[in-house]
Amino acid sequence: MNTNKSLRSQWLKLSILIITITYLLFSSLLIYATSVYLKDQEYRSVSRALDDVSTLYANQAFNTITERDIYSSLIDNQQMALYTLSGEEVYRWPARSELYFELDFQQSDNPLINEKSIEGDDYLVASQMIQSDFWHGYVAVIHPLNEYNTIIRMMLFIATIIGFLSITFTSVISYFFSIQMVKPIGRFTNQLKKIENQGFAERLELKTNIVETDYMIESFNNMMDALEESYNQQKQFVEDASHELRTPLQIIQGHLQLINRWGRNNPEVLDESLGISIDELKRINRLVEELLLLTKNEGSEYVQPDLVNINDEIESRLSSLRKVHPDYMFTTDFTKANLMYPINNYHFEQMLIIFLDNAIKFDKENKHITVSTEVDNKGDVLIEISDSGIGIPKDEIDQVFNRFYRVDKSRSRQQGGNGLGLSIAKKVAELYRGQVWISSVEGQSTTVHIKFPKVQK
Repeated sequence: MNTNKSLRSQWLKLSILIITITYLLFSSLLIYATSVYLKDQEYRSVSRALDDVSTLYANQAFNTITERDIYSSLIDNQQMALYTLSGEEVYRWPARSELYFELDFQQSDNPLINEKSIEGDDYLVASQMIQSDFWHGYVAVIHPLNEYNTIIRMMLFIATIIGFLSITFTSVISYFFSIQMVKPIGRFTNQLKKIENQGFAERLELKTNIVETDYMIESFNNMMDALEESYNQQKQFVEDASHELRTPLQIIQGHLQLINRWGRNNPEVLDESLGISIDELKRINRLVEELLLLTKNEGSEYVQPDLVNINDEIESRLSSLRKVHPDYMFTTDFTKANLMYPINNYHFEQMLIIFLDNAIKFDKENKHITVSTEVDNKGDVLIEISDSGIGIPKDEIDQVFNRFYRVDKSRSRQQGGNGLGLSIAKKVAELYRGQVWISSVEGQSTTVHIKFPKVQK
């Protein structure tokens, strides 16, 4: 069973519900306040009439009071009756009235007013005891509530009609408004289906002039850009990794087949094939290790840093390289400031080795490597590693940190490496809030710039 509901129907139901509840509350409060006010006026009217009639009989002899006097004291179709102290009715006005009602005679100086339903109609019955020289007994005034009830019923009828019209009008307006409101979302959904069928290349070309939906469209396009870039990088990564693994595996397979055919009985072929196969296995192992390291550095795992002396650590690495590469000249230009930075010692050493090894690989003629350090006016630590090698074409500088990327593919493969070193070194620097970039003049030199932010004390 499909329980999905459209935004239009949801909006329509919600708007009708809100206007209905609001109108019911408003009309109920209005009718209630009006009824209270009108009821108070009815009480005031019967109280005033009772007071006038009581005054009339308390101050005049019974036989001197005319119907005109009584008529002047009563209003709004009111009636009156005169009783003895024993409750016997003595007089009623108008005399032709056949309305029958009972009184609760109580000896009280204060008037009593009660609501009664007599013969299906509502009345206010007010009574008061009179003790004077002219009359001893009770006087009662009967006040009909027909006009009050008529007004309340009329208000209920009008409120119902207005409520029905208001809800109908609101429903129609909400319906057309909901159509306009969901129209951009419908267009948005249609384009999403199109993108779903055609892939990452499509983008939402839509302008709704509504802040929320325009922001949603912009965010979606940005997300699609990020997804496409991530997808392409992942695809390129898989292709490059497959290519890097395919070559050594083919070499190993070829030499194993060579051994299987005639290398078993030929020591020279056997030694050569085994040596080459072992070298290629080492190459595969190094590639896997670098991939794992690169993946680890991309994570958010926090590594406990050491407080490393930048100049001393660089000098230590250069001393080791001078022994391994005695034909290279390594010069330094260190700042006199004591450069201490919180970074894992192994990571810093790994980063230096990658950049220095890369400089050595691509400076086979001049063989001159320079390392300098300084502190800028913001307190940031700057490290520069420069070589005098073949340089990097200007249009390829931004790509050298991509995985498996090689400026000169043929020469890079001859010199070894998997094209992951610079990516690993950059990730290591970024792990400690550092920045890495390269400047180069093709055919002359290449400089790697490393910046670490000022340590907050």
